Amino acid sequence: MRLATPLSHYAYENNNLMIIYFKNGSGELQWKDKRVKIDRDKFVVTNPSIGWEYVNPKSLPIDVLCIVICEALREQFHYFKLTSMMQKLDNPFGQTNADSFFLEEPLGAAHYQSGQLLQRIHQFSSESAFHLTNPEELAMNVLESIYQDQHHGYALAARVQAKKPSTQLETFKRLLVAYEYIHDNINKSISLNELSRVSSLSKFHLYDSFKNVYGQTPHQYINRIKVTKAKEYLQQKGGSIGEIADLLGFNDISVFSKLFKKIYGNPPSHYQN
Repeated sequence: MRLATPLSHYAYENNNLMIIYFKNGSGELQWKDKRVKIDRDKFVVTNPSIGWEYVNPKSLPIDVLCIVICEALREQFHYFKLTSMMQKLDNPFGQTNADSFFLEEPLGAAHYQSGQLLQRIHQFSSESAFHLTNPEELAMNVLESIYQDQHHGYALAARVQAKKPSTQLETFKRLLVAYEYIHDNINKSISLNELSRVSSLSKFHLYDSFKNVYGQTPHQYINRIKVTKAKEYLQQKGGSIGEIADLLGFNDISVFSKLFKKIYGNPPSHYQN
């Protein structure tokens, strides 16, 4: 389903799995007992529920891609993922209704494999050749991609030092806010205080949990992402090293060059286009 229209309110009633990608627009998405703000280039995976509602008080245009996975296909997918190869051969048409495993959280599409897939599908959906696509194969592709991303997320959440899985998951959700904030603001100078504020975690909690989950402190992670982005700029866009350092929030070009060489083993000039 593709919506591209001004809406003040939209309701979709269904008890199937839903993947919703917001290309443009902003408003609030409500499902079950959750109500979250959502804006452009975000996607949400909702576990089977009574449906969802989109509320936009200003009636501004939105562009939304919604993929609904029916219960039968979801159960077949669970069976495929959770059974041995011999079971698949002995009972190739089996189904199983495993517990829901999707992390219901608005995520930045650009930062996840499944989100990037949804972006490509959204773009393709406006082309004339889209009607040649097989909907079931498309749904299978999306389901597999989301499964991989979400299970990777749960594996990361397990690294949080907490006794209760619910505490691990809640901490990880807040870390995701910091993670996405870093990627969305990589051209700026990002402080620990900023990350603490946006993630609603104390600086100590954020520092410790981020290091356990991602294997680096927030500052180390920010620097690595900045240098990765700098390498892309050097190879693709050209420009002087000073301009790129300044663009990524480095005030001292010598500090930038030393950090770059430490990570890649070569100075920035080695990668200039």
